[in-house]
This record gives sequence, structure tokens and C-alpha cells, in this order.
Amino acid sequence: MKKNRKHIRQWYKDLSFRKKLLSISLGICVFPVLVLQIIFTRVSISSMNERIEEQIQNNLVQISEKFTLKLESYKDMVYQIYSDKELLGHLAKYPNAGKMERAYSFYFLNEKMKQFAESKKGVRTISLICNSGEGVTYDSQSVSVLDNLWRDYDDLRLIQPYRETHNKNEIVLIPTLTIPNQEKTETLFFLGKDLYDTQNLDYGVIATLIIGIEEQELNEICNVSQVQKYLNSVTFITDSGGTVISFPDASQVGTTLTEEKNEIDFLKSIDVFESENLLSSSYQDQETGWIFYNVYDQDYILKDVKMLQMIYWFLLFANAVIVVLFINSTNHYFSNYLNQIMEGIKQVEKGNLSVQLVVDRQDEFGRIGENFNHMTRTVKSLIQEVTEISEKKRQAEIKALESQINPHFLYNTLDAINWMAIQKEEYEISRMISNLGFILRYSMNQSNERVEISEVEEWIKSYVSLYQLRLGFSFEFEINVEENVKKMKIYKLLIQPIVENAILHGIKDIEGGMLRVDIGFLDESNQIHVIVEDNGIGMEKRKIDTYNQRDREWIGAGHIGLSNVFERIQLYYGERGEWHISSMENMGTIMELLLPIEGMEAKVWEG
Repeated sequence: MKKNRKHIRQWYKDLSFRKKLLSISLGICVFPVLVLQIIFTRVSISSMNERIEEQIQNNLVQISEKFTLKLESYKDMVYQIYSDKELLGHLAKYPNAGKMERAYSFYFLNEKMKQFAESKKGVRTISLICNSGEGVTYDSQSVSVLDNLWRDYDDLRLIQPYRETHNKNEIVLIPTLTIPNQEKTETLFFLGKDLYDTQNLDYGVIATLIIGIEEQELNEICNVSQVQKYLNSVTFITDSGGTVISFPDASQVGTTLTEEKNEIDFLKSIDVFESENLLSSSYQDQETGWIFYNVYDQDYILKDVKMLQMIYWFLLFANAVIVVLFINSTNHYFSNYLNQIMEGIKQVEKGNLSVQLVVDRQDEFGRIGENFNHMTRTVKSLIQEVTEISEKKRQAEIKALESQINPHFLYNTLDAINWMAIQKEEYEISRMISNLGFILRYSMNQSNERVEISEVEEWIKSYVSLYQLRLGFSFEFEINVEENVKKMKIYKLLIQPIVENAILHGIKDIEGGMLRVDIGFLDESNQIHVIVEDNGIGMEKRKIDTYNQRDREWIGAGHIGLSNVFERIQLYYGERGEWHISSMENMGTIMELLLPIEGMEAKVWEG
């Protein structure tokens, strides 16, 4: 404690004269007024809240009494039905009656229920459900004996009100239920009672009475008083378990209140009030166990008090001393965090992208810190992603180069040239050597370079001619390139692996093999269309499905032929580059590439 006092004295000594003068002015003039204002505000608010709470409690008691009266009027209807001997007589013989007598009883019961339903406001439906599950239902909305609320039930014993009423020796009050009704839902609460034949009590229950009453009747009781409008409040009802059974917005009926989500949290979650400062009061009806809640906007009630409070605050803030103090304290409050941000920026300038600020606040400076941390993480991630993509491209290009330097291919080709030198004239040898040299120069010179399609055409011709010589002209070859694409450019070595695959795995070992390459424009598109077709042995469906997957990880999969082509298409063209393989075993294979036109060629084509 002594050390703390010593630090305070030292702090005061170090203050400038201007700051000392400001602190004295605050202690003598502003602080007492501020304390009195706080005390006055709290006392006023506390007193007003007590009066409001008392008024709301009285209002809830009145609402509960009105509900009890309303409920008694509906119970009277139950007693009237229960005491109607003629109705009970028809109902007792209805299940086993003959066709004509049954029809007459049905009509009589329906008319009786219609009379009862029209005698009380809010009665939506009255049902008499026999022990067999059949029954007679009057629906005041549809006014039909067939089209009613329970139209979807062949056995009315399955409806919830029946199950909660049957075999009870009293009138049962069933809280509001949400009932599907065609394209909408109905919200009703119910009264139920088992009916007995007074002439033959030994027979037991002859039917169960279910009366459905519109939830709007409860809502009107709760929200018609002038107190509601004065307080800017909402009154609603829950059952003893906390489930909402009446609410101004019927869509909220069925919501359950819990300790984690009380009545105030419930009102906030559905944005009934603009204010977040809500208070509530409740009253539980002892007979039904239902709880009546009133939630009101405290800001609305205290708006006049707060207006006076704002005037006082305005006078206080008008004081120049407070303004200066506020500026100085705010500057000091934020300076430390700003220094942290500046230090973080300096670290980033030095290349340290791992720096992260400690964010312990939710204000604007806290958000700046969060954005700074997010920025450094994003930049670091992007650099890593670019590095990985560059590495993938490098690996793909290396594999593309490796796929061209095939020792077996060179050995067999040179062997064929040797035999030609022995058996034929030197012009043929010269032609083979020339083609081989062209192939080697083309393959070894930067596999990621873009070249004109005319050059690709010549290279493919030379490449295939050597394979024809090697295989003794066992297959035919044809290449067709449209004139308007010959000056367009594509990446090197995209087509060669496909051609080689068609020869080695398609037509090499068959008689009458045919290989065809077509390069042109796709109709009404700015894409180059490449088709490599053979009449060879075809491919397995499993391989076709595998190669046609765009999301497959090609690098590192152990493939340097077709896989390398598809990987490079993804790396060079992204989603704009496409491929597709179609094949039938023993009939042939068609491989298609769709490559976008890039650079100046695209501008010329679009123009």
C-alpha cells in the first residue's frame, strides 16, 4: 500500500502544471456533480421500476382472471354437450347403427355441434370420437362434415388431443398445439372430455369430446389492455413446462423457454424490440399451471429520465477541462496498442510474416489488430501456395522432358536406321536422321514453351513416321490441321504423349491400325479442339474414369504419359483447359483436348 501511495505521489509530481490544474478542477467542480447525477438517476430508475413492476403484476392477474372466465365459458359448453341426452343417445348407437339410421345420427350430431360451435366465439372445431376411431367433426372454417382439421387421419384416436383426454375422469385442458392444415398450420388449444351414456353407465366411455379453440382468443386477452401500449410491451403465455402456447406472432408458438434461454433471451432472438434493455414479470395461474409473461422495453419507459440525464451529460461535457482530459486520457489509452501495431508493421517490413499481435480488445483498434493478423497469415499462405504451384510446374516440366528421352525408343530407332543403311539407299537414311534430329531438338528445348500449331504438326509427322518405320508400316496415319489455327500457339509436348499412347497401347499389335489427329476450332468458340483417334484395343472403363477426373492429384502418382499431359493442362490453363477420353474395348479410343486461345491470338480471334 505504501509503495502504491509513493507511486501516486511521484506520478503527480511528474505532471505538468497544466495537467495538475486540470486534475484539481475535476476534483472540485466536475466530480461532485457527476456523483450526484449518478445517484439521482439510479434512485429515479429504481423507484419507477418498482411502480411499473407492481402495475404489471396487477395487469397479469387481471389477464389471468379474464382467461379463467373465458375458460369457464368453454367448459360450460362441455357440460352442455355432456348433459344433452338426445345427443348422447345418437352417439351411443352411432357405431353399430344401420345405414339409414347411421346417416340420420351423423346429420343430427353434426347439426348439434354446429349449434354449439356458433354459440361461442373462437371455437374452431368440435369432434366426437368413438372408441373405434371413427367420429363426427364439425369445422367452423370449412363448414363441411368431410373437409375438416383432421382430414388426414383415418383413425381419430391417433390425434394428440384424444390421447391426452381419453380415460381421464375430468375436463382436460390441452395447451396450444400447431396442427398442419394443407399449405398452412393452425394454432389451437383444446378442451377434452370422455362422454358416458347416462342411461347405461356400465357401458363405459361411448366417445371422447374434443373442442379446438383458436389461439387468437388467448392472444386477444393478453394484448388488448392500455397498459401494454403504454409500456411498449408484449404479453404471452407458456405452459408449466415453459413451452409457448400463445404469442402475438403465431409462428413462435411451440418455442420452449429454458434456463439458458429465458423469456428475455427469447424476445431478443426474434427482434420484437429494437432495444436490448428489456425487463420481465410473470404470474402463474394456480388452476391451469400456465404462466403469463410480460416483457417490456425499459429504455422506452425511461426515455424521459434519460433525456434529462443527457442534458446533464451535455453540460458536463461542455466543460473544456473534461474535453481536454478526455483527449489526453484517450491518447494515452490507445498509444500502447498503436505502438504494438507499429512494431508489428516494422517486423513485416523486415520480412517476418510470422508476427502476430495480441488482440485483447473489441474496439476499432482491436479490429485493426485482427485484420493485421489476418493479413500476415494470408500473405504467408499465398507465398506458400505460389511456391507449391511453382514447384508443381517445375516437376511437371521435368517429367515432360523425361518422358521424351526414352532410351528404348532411341535404341530401337537407331537400330532401324542401321538396318535401313544396310538395305536401302542413303536418301532414306538421311530422311530418318533428319526426322530424328528434328524430334530431339524440339523435345529438348524448353518443354513449357508455346509454339505455333504448324510447328507442332510437322513435329508429329516426323515423330509418327519414325514409329511407322520402327513397326514396319503396320499402321496408317493421318493429320488434319485447319488453316485458321496454324498460326495459333499451344504449349509444347501436350499432344505427343497422347499420340505415343495411342501407338504403343492402342494400335501397335493389331492389324490394319489407323491413327488420326485433327486440330481446329470448336464451332462458335474461342477454343482449340484437338482430337486423337485410333481403332486400337481401347481402354478399361476404370482407367477412363480415373483419367477423366479433374480433381485427381497427378504429381507424384507415378505417371509421366497421359497424367503429365493432364497435369500440365491444369497448371497452364486452369479451369479453361479441358480433356475427355472416350473408348470402347477392341474398337478404339478418342482423346479430346479443349485449349483456350491466349495472348495476342485471342485478341485477333475475338476481333
